[in-house]
Amino acid sequence: MLKRFEDLQRFLHLFVDDCDIEREEVEDGEANEVSSSASNTGLRRIPMVDLIPSAGEQRKIAELLDEMTAFNVITTRFQRQDMTITTVRDMFDVVMEGHEGLDGYLAVNGQIVEFPDFEAGVVKVQSGSEKTLLAAERKAVSHLLCLQHSIAHEPIDAPPVARSKRKRAAQALDNALPKKTRQRTTKASKYEDTGWIPATSVVAERFFSMVKSSVGYLRKSMSASTLETVMFLKLNWDLVTLGSVSAAIERSNDAEYVVYSDDE
Repeated sequence: MLKRFEDLQRFLHLFVDDCDIEREEVEDGEANEVSSSASNTGLRRIPMVDLIPSAGEQRKIAELLDEMTAFNVITTRFQRQDMTITTVRDMFDVVMEGHEGLDGYLAVNGQIVEFPDFEAGVVKVQSGSEKTLLAAERKAVSHLLCLQHSIAHEPIDAPPVARSKRKRAAQALDNALPKKTRQRTTKASKYEDTGWIPATSVVAERFFSMVKSSVGYLRKSMSASTLETVMFLKLNWDLVTLGSVSAAIERSNDAEYVVYSDDE
């Protein structure tokens, strides 16, 4: 909605002349057909004028759009398949630095994290800080110990930074992410390579951002069953076959037909 407002903002000056109340002559024959107040004053106001935000409101909208665009930098990065718990932890730390109200959701012990000790332990293993593991964290990652401690731990590189085209908010956040990224260790580790383990929060956030990018704000209509079918096929595209696609489409069509019949 805010993005569409930005597209229309440059045309708002065309309605400036309509902001003044226009007076029109009301003939005697028409005065009896309208309300007494309108017939006495002859006032007419275009409804569009009441919807045009003031200069102060437009500044607030622009600031909010910048902030939401900065969040879009994060949600776009979540689409990457090479995200690790450590890189996601770095991204969440950057977001929480500017938005303290998100600590309860994106912190290490946030509500969305099912096993905080395990994720915190994996982050320390990936960043080469195994000596700082707490007792609970060491126990949680104990099953990741290698049989032979001589196995080298491959470095985990942060994903490349894509320069944002948006204004200062998105650019500042985009520049802060690589600075926040911790230096990965190249020395041998007694733990297995944990780069394949996704963070619990990443799985949830990636799903919602994927729905956002799949649906878009220009869609006309889509039933819940159709959306579920689209997301099922997209998330499991490497596993589905032509038969499973046809079956999913048929189930979606049948569900839409039932809903349409109930409405009638």
